[in-house]
Amino acid sequence: MNIASLYAPVHIEESTVVGEHCVFGYPKEARLRAEQRRSGSTSIGEPVVVGANCLIGNHVVIHEGVRIGADCVIEDRVRIGYNSTVGERTRIVYGAYVCDRVTIGVDVCVAGFVCDGTTIGDRSTVMGELVHEYTRPHEGWWEVDEEPPVIEADSVVGYGARVVGGVRIGPRSYVAAGAVVTKDVAPEHVVTGVNVRVPAEQWQGRRLQGLIRHWQSLSKARKL
Repeated sequence: MNIASLYAPVHIEESTVVGEHCVFGYPKEARLRAEQRRSGSTSIGEPVVVGANCLIGNHVVIHEGVRIGADCVIEDRVRIGYNSTVGERTRIVYGAYVCDRVTIGVDVCVAGFVCDGTTIGDRSTVMGELVHEYTRPHEGWWEVDEEPPVIEADSVVGYGARVVGGVRIGPRSYVAAGAVVTKDVAPEHVVTGVNVRVPAEQWQGRRLQGLIRHWQSLSKARKL
């Protein structure tokens, strides 16, 4: 089988810069398996669309059906899985692994691992890992469809933090580096340790005070 014939169509705006050794439109596993059993003509995957003024680094792999908005930066060795969407002005940092069917908003920064089906809201930062629970491995890899995490707008998941399962991180919340989250987090909370949640207005740590004031200004602006 000539895998090059299975690549999906690709449209990249002329103003976008693409580095070396990149792959666009790589077919998803289900289509590859189907082609192994098929004889004759090959199927056509969903197109990849990359907006204007993006910077795509080296050794980037972008699977079929991915849509990337304008003015994004995709750094070296990033992987973006099929049917994922990346909003405008978003940065995917070196080596980030974005699984399939992920929705990433505008002005987001992603630097970690993002599991299938995850949603990351506008202006959020994800430096850690967003993972499924993976509690039913005996049922097979493809047969189980677990709920993914949801990171709402203006939130932060710090370096080395881990959000596990169908957990919702409320808007304007901060998951500290190394924390583990297995329960929903209400809006405007700080999470440390394992599910230790503190309302942002009660947080005494000096380093987050500027961010908390910024959140408060966002909340006031939306109420006006």
